[in-house]
Amino acid sequence: MSLHTTLKRSRLMLGALAGSLLLTGSAQALSENVSGSLALDYNSHFMSYGANVWNTDSIGDQTIVNPSVSLTYSINEGSGVYVGAWADVNDTKSTPTYYGKFVQELDVWVGYYFTAGDFKFDFTLQQWYYGQETEGIFDVTVSYATMFSPYVKAHNRFDTVGGAQQKGTMFEVGATLYSTTVGAVSLSFPVAVGFSLDDYHVAGEDGYAYSLVAAKFSVPLAESIDFHGAVSYYNTDEDTTGNAHDGYFTLNLGVGYAF
Repeated sequence: MSLHTTLKRSRLMLGALAGSLLLTGSAQALSENVSGSLALDYNSHFMSYGANVWNTDSIGDQTIVNPSVSLTYSINEGSGVYVGAWADVNDTKSTPTYYGKFVQELDVWVGYYFTAGDFKFDFTLQQWYYGQETEGIFDVTVSYATMFSPYVKAHNRFDTVGGAQQKGTMFEVGATLYSTTVGAVSLSFPVAVGFSLDDYHVAGEDGYAYSLVAAKFSVPLAESIDFHGAVSYYNTDEDTTGNAHDGYFTLNLGVGYAF
């Protein structure tokens, strides 16, 4: 499958969603039900389901910038559809990319969610473009709205083009141990653990892949604008993920705008 074909399919997918939204009601009703966000983040590492993508040893070794955008249309109080995009921008280029020297990856997605009581069911179809490769991803996440907000995610890679990556599945189970607000600062402490099936990262290696614990914060800077960040620790299995080490501290800092 060529790059032109994969990009065309993504544009058609997103265009079809946009067209369906426009047909659901008047422009005024549409604007009342639409929300979105823009963000620009610095990350010390690119950790993808436990894999240290750029083999970063420690905080400060590399500068990875991740702009993102998302748009959500609320169908009703308990359901909605959404689209979004995310990019990996850095100077760690090791192979030719679709987008030039600094944009190493572009991910786009479309999704649907609904709630049933305290349960939320989320379905996300994605395309990841990087190097000369493309991955098709389908995520299914079930979460439960309680104090600890537990969730289970099935992350499924169902299609690959241009590379050696195989189809596979990762399961991630997570929760928020504690969250609070101190003055204007919002704090939370999420944890998660991931398991590999079908040789997701490394051929012949399944089972425990990673666990993480993080301390996150968010501070409002102005109306609808926040400064946010996190310090995280990843414990990873070197055999399952292909990492050079089994432990990494990571840092995230960013600015977000919600509308």
